[in-house]
Order: sequence, then C-alpha cells, then structure tokens
Amino acid sequence: MSKRKSASERRSEIILTALRLAADLGPDRITAEAIAKELGVTQPAIFRHFPRKDDIWEAVIGWLGDALAERWAAAMAVPSELRLNAVLRAQFAFVEAFPALPLVLLSAELHARNDGVRRGVAALMGRFHHTLAAAIAADRDGGAVAAAVDPARAAWMLIAIVQGTAIRWVIGRCGFPLAEEGMSMVATAIQGIATG
Repeated sequence: MSKRKSASERRSEIILTALRLAADLGPDRITAEAIAKELGVTQPAIFRHFPRKDDIWEAVIGWLGDALAERWAAAMAVPSELRLNAVLRAQFAFVEAFPALPLVLLSAELHARNDGVRRGVAALMGRFHHTLAAAIAADRDGGAVAAAVDPARAAWMLIAIVQGTAIRWVIGRCGFPLAEEGMSMVATAIQGIATG
C-alpha cells in the first residue's frame, strides 16, 4: 500500500504536472480535469489544493520564481568574471528542463484574466533583471565590460535575447541545443559591451 501524499507534496505534484502539460498543450488549454487525469486522481482532489484554475497558475509562477532565484543565487556565487555567463547558462538549463517556462511567461490569456499571474511574472522578470544587472556591474567593475555600459539597460537586452531564443526553441519543437545557441547569441551581443 502506498503512503498518502502530504498536502505540500500533492501541491508540488500539481504544479509540476501543470508545467509539463503546458509544454505539450499550451498553458491556456490546461484544465483541472487534464491535471487530475495525468495524476490519476479526481478533479475534486485538485480543487482541494487549488480552488480555482487561476490559483494553480499563481502557484506555478511562485514555484518558478523560487526555483529560478535559487539557481541565480548559485550562479552569482562564482567568481565575478564568470557570473554573467553562469547566470545565463543557469537560465537556459532551466528552460531546457521546463520548456513551458517561456510559454507561461508570455501567455497573453493567463495575464489578461489573472492579475496575480501578471504581477508574479513582472516580479520574476524584475528579479532576473536585477540578477543580470548585478552580474554585468561586477564584470564592469572587474574591467571585462566597458565602463560606459549601463548594467540595467544591458540586462534588459540580455533578457530579450534569452526570451527570444527560448521562444524560437519552443516553437521549433526544441530542435536545437538551447544553451549552446543561447550562449552564442549572448556572445554576439556581449561583443558590443566588452572592452578591448
């Protein structure tokens, strides 16, 4: 007889299932019924943990934010001249592990009907921006980035590259090595901010 899962374990399982299904079906097509079927539970079992579908997506965004922040913090712990690449590699690796990430972050339908999701995505992007700007500032202070570079603006440029490459990867059915392509795109952009 298998032991009954705790509420925390079941919530995590629902969140990860929603993410996995979103990669296959698109976030706007996910239902509590689809999640329940995938988990082999009843739909009321899903509603015990998340009374509304919007609650699931708010929890997904919260989980993504926490998981990414943990990876960014680990990347920021490396020597300063390696931080920017470490943060970007961590981001690309996370997207490879969770291909629904760009779809969830850019879902117009999720944002339009759920202010909590929209605010959560904005906060998540703000945290990523802050982390990248700090890494760029460290590289600038160490002489690897031109002194005139504005870390905040450069961070937004890199976010655009990361998101654009991730969307192209998802639309292309994950048909190329994301981290390799992404870091190549970043290297091209960084040539414009590097010294010497």
